[in-house]
Amino acid sequence: MTDIRVPVDGADPSVERNLVDQLEGPYPGTVRRVVVPIATTGAAAVDWTSRHPLLTVVLRRDLVEETIRVTVTVHPGSTGERVLPPVVFAPWSAAGASVPAYVPDTADEPLVASFTVAVTAERAVDGAAATAVTGAALTGLVELAVLEGNLGRLLYLVSYEKHRLRRAAREVHAYRTLAHARRDALDRIGADVGVARFVDELVHEPASGEVYARRLAPPAREPDPAYAHRLGLYRRFLLPTPGAVRQLLNGPGTDTDRNAGLFADLPGGARFTLREDDDRFAVAIRLVAAGDPQHRTNFLAQLRRDRLVLPANTPPNNTVHAGRASPASRLTEVTTLRASLRQSYAFGSAHGVAPPLAVALDRAGRVCRALGSSVVWQVTRAQDDAGGSRYELGLGVDITPPTGAQATDLRNRVLDAGRNATADRTAEALIAAARARGVPTVAADGALAWLWQVCGLQTVHRISTATVYLSHLPTRGLAVTAPVSAAVGANTAVEAQFHAPGDPGGNALLLAGLAGAAAAWTGGGEPGWAQLTDAAARTRWAAVPTRPAGQPVDQVLAAAGLPAVRDPAPVVAALNRLPDELVETIELPAALASALIAGQPAAGDRLARLVGLLRDQHLAAALPLVDTGNRVLLVCSLIGLPQAGLNLSERRATGFRWYTVGLGGGTAEIKAVGARTTLRPTHAGLVAVVALAYVRTGLTDPYEFRVELPDGVTLTLAQYERLMNALARVCPLGVEINTFGIRRDHVDLDADGTAEPLRPAVARTYRTFQQRRHRGVYDQL
Repeated sequence: MTDIRVPVDGADPSVERNLVDQLEGPYPGTVRRVVVPIATTGAAAVDWTSRHPLLTVVLRRDLVEETIRVTVTVHPGSTGERVLPPVVFAPWSAAGASVPAYVPDTADEPLVASFTVAVTAERAVDGAAATAVTGAALTGLVELAVLEGNLGRLLYLVSYEKHRLRRAAREVHAYRTLAHARRDALDRIGADVGVARFVDELVHEPASGEVYARRLAPPAREPDPAYAHRLGLYRRFLLPTPGAVRQLLNGPGTDTDRNAGLFADLPGGARFTLREDDDRFAVAIRLVAAGDPQHRTNFLAQLRRDRLVLPANTPPNNTVHAGRASPASRLTEVTTLRASLRQSYAFGSAHGVAPPLAVALDRAGRVCRALGSSVVWQVTRAQDDAGGSRYELGLGVDITPPTGAQATDLRNRVLDAGRNATADRTAEALIAAARARGVPTVAADGALAWLWQVCGLQTVHRISTATVYLSHLPTRGLAVTAPVSAAVGANTAVEAQFHAPGDPGGNALLLAGLAGAAAAWTGGGEPGWAQLTDAAARTRWAAVPTRPAGQPVDQVLAAAGLPAVRDPAPVVAALNRLPDELVETIELPAALASALIAGQPAAGDRLARLVGLLRDQHLAAALPLVDTGNRVLLVCSLIGLPQAGLNLSERRATGFRWYTVGLGGGTAEIKAVGARTTLRPTHAGLVAVVALAYVRTGLTDPYEFRVELPDGVTLTLAQYERLMNALARVCPLGVEINTFGIRRDHVDLDADGTAEPLRPAVARTYRTFQQRRHRGVYDQL
């Protein structure tokens, strides 16, 4: 603790010693002060004849929340042995403080012969039982001092209260710090920051699953240590930076050190992890003429004439580039770029690409040449007026994918650490970056996404076995479907879809998630399920019968965290309104379905495992439908499902937001969200319809970070409450903190060592530490 003592007495804290040293005039030398050493056994001796002596016990160090009781025995072991009343040093006494222990009677004879004493000491910390202080600890704690003369006794008497003042000042200072404040001092600190002492406790009711605050029986209140721990959140300067949040939750140290922060009491010293690696948005753009289709035709002609890079070395292309109103230096750069592209790509004479795409393709070609590869990539499609959102603006190209031999050759070349570097510094830097990021095997990455992405081509989408789509924009298979023109004032249907590799028509994340879950399911020894087509699924939905309540299957479905649909009519009606590409239906294996309908607990455990696999693949919802003939359907989706909601994730796994950009006077209105929307042109011209979409693959959203704990680590209700208040304390403006994983997998409600998923209502049932402060309500805080 910081010491507030002002050193008015110099470096020596002994009051009486300084008084003796400051005597002036005829008084110097009339008062003598002698320190009497104490042996480790506690024995000491005043081995001279003293005049009007005063024996004092002096502290050698500052005290904190501790009481020191010293007993002095005069003439120990002799017939004149005399045990003196104990000398007590109260908590917060300062070093140099002294208490008189022995004052011999010198009324008749001022001189006192030598005598011996024995010293014993006890130490009690914060009201606990006292323990003996012996040996070196005793000599380091106290010492004896003899002050001689009547003047010495008088000086000691008039300055005695100074020790009390110093002790009181240290105590007041200590009680203004969280480390030492107690009782009302803590309440005053709490009033300063708006944090009241709790008079209740959080309780979990197992029967109802509810969490509520139960008032403590008066006069019981929150203990001082727990209250001080909570106040520590608000008695520090905090900036909501990643480093500050990690320091608050984990304390100093590396990821492998024990937690030394606000949550040092976690099992095993577990540390929190902050995730802030975002899922990137995908973008697609579609041109729609408002009114006359010629608006779009003219725009695309101007785009080709003034903006696109035309790589092929043909007279028409050369004439187009030469006729552009660009500086000579820019024309030279474009000519060099076109020539470089032709070394690594085979373009058609009519092909054109957007300048950023041309630069990214050229970087990839330069890397191949720097690696010594002679591969020439065949471009099968580039800018195409009729190519839809992928091609009409020249934002993507189709190429023929590499053969297995070409992919293997390029991979071996980039991993060859002994290759000779070339003079192309850009290519060499990209080669080093590819090595640092890791080069997957050809089996895992036959399209060479590692090459294209490191060169700035963010989208590598396989359209078919013979075609790969490349773009410098992050499209992730996204495509917008809309007509090339729409009448002014008329509503026009527009749709966006994330295509899986091969463009099968289904959503990329949903199909990939089901495939991944199926592989894990069958890999665990389970029989495979059957995936229904969209038409077959709708037919099967319509045939699901109404069931009475109380059937055994309801219990096993509830145990797996799934709802039981008894009246399917409204549910099926809602399912039929969902986009086909966002919903898939599987039929569970016959043996598993029969066991579920029979209510076998083991079947519920297997179904729960299946649900966990779907959750791990980032699906958002699953809805079981009990069909006739001992069959069970499971409807899986990336968005919420009727009656199930979002029961696999906290939020939907995919989403779309729409914008319109007017070109050449055209304007339009569009419904802002949804995979399917409606465009309504309002003024003639050209409109760019922009779809900004996302797919959640386990990373964070933009402007979000996620708090995680290692598997198996659980929080008590009190720790969970502390965590939520700590995160509220450091939540930056405009940033969301995702604690879904904590609430689902790491909160132990019933103190049995196993985490229970928190229902939404329970997840928000915790007490808010800091309240708004109002004038005149100190007694309420």
